[in-house]
Amino acid sequence: MKRSYRLTSLLAGLIFVVSACGPAATTTAPATTGPVATTGPVATVAATTAPTLTGSLTIWEAYGASGNSEKDAFDKIVGQVKTANPGLTVSVLDVPFADLFNKFETSASTGEPDMYIAPNDSLPSEARNNLLADVSDLTATLKAAPYNTGDVALNAATVDGKLFEIPESMKAIELFYRTDQLATAPATTADWITNAAKLGLVYKDSGGGAYYEWGWYSVFGGKIMDDTGKCTATAGGVADALKFLVDFKAAGGHLYQNDGDAKADLISGKIGGFIDGPWQSGDLAKALPGKLAVAAGPTGPSGGAWAPMTAPDGFYINAASPNIDLAKQFALQFLMPANEQVFADAGHLPANTTLQPTDPIAQAFAGLMTSGYPRPTLAALNNYWGNFGTAINAAVDKGTDPATAVSDACAAMDKANKIQ
Repeated sequence: MKRSYRLTSLLAGLIFVVSACGPAATTTAPATTGPVATTGPVATVAATTAPTLTGSLTIWEAYGASGNSEKDAFDKIVGQVKTANPGLTVSVLDVPFADLFNKFETSASTGEPDMYIAPNDSLPSEARNNLLADVSDLTATLKAAPYNTGDVALNAATVDGKLFEIPESMKAIELFYRTDQLATAPATTADWITNAAKLGLVYKDSGGGAYYEWGWYSVFGGKIMDDTGKCTATAGGVADALKFLVDFKAAGGHLYQNDGDAKADLISGKIGGFIDGPWQSGDLAKALPGKLAVAAGPTGPSGGAWAPMTAPDGFYINAASPNIDLAKQFALQFLMPANEQVFADAGHLPANTTLQPTDPIAQAFAGLMTSGYPRPTLAALNNYWGNFGTAINAAVDKGTDPATAVSDACAAMDKANKIQ
């Protein structure tokens, strides 16, 4: 991608609040020493206080899919919120990540769940299909202390001028590597080919290969679409990125259908590095103490920079929930800095720009986040995933010429988007 994108540094910590009471959703503000600002029906809280929450919420998450560290941190946060709000009942369901969005979209009209936390993968389509509550009334609160949410995170959570996600953290993929196998990270695509037998890439992952591949397009000077949503992948670079996957495999590189297998091979020592996100940091750091480092993906043969898709994790509130106001206040308590640190220690890079992670791996991710490509919220992106996932699989598994695979995917994407 020839266009340059700069992201603000987005870092550190987290806490969840839950417990028991009746079905009525209410918030009761305790005595405070500072003012409480009210926006619409929701009382947004000054930096020194938070309302006491009562009522019932159902929340879905998918942290069990990425290992123990994230899920353990989430459960710890839930316990802390229960303690802070003994009148609040929260039912938490861990959903396999591959099923999370479809499951929500199927059940949303029933009001179940009240909210869920996830990346912004399906944010644009769910917002445009009226499945998510508009939380634009929280924008000023989120920008102010103590939340200090960065504009990059808020922009990525905005669809057609309205905020539909309450950002919690930022994510992008980078290279995890073992310093006992690779003294320095491979800095160029040529280095990757030379060290192919020690390196791994995820290319499928239930269609998620199109996510993992995104950073490689810019390495070869490619770009998927322009600002109108028209596919530009045939202009050059994208086919070269797919060809790199084929060449990497031929050179002895390890290509994985899911990141769980890649993670296991890194821990066992079968490979010395693979590209994945900060959600793996906690488990990998525990398994490889003193042997784990993080670096950016490579530069390309013409100097193209690694620019993986960068987007927020955050809270989505079901537009059909009877507890929208309570869900908003729950999210605000979750995002208090003292709470956020729990998730920061598990690898999350909070959208709060004033927080700093203490873990060196998280610090490395935070430093690299500034060179990412902010995930577009154009409706046209919906038709990128399946079409280019198919193109990647065709090139890697079936030997289809990468230029042909890209041309077919680009035409199909434009056709689905009704773009000439």
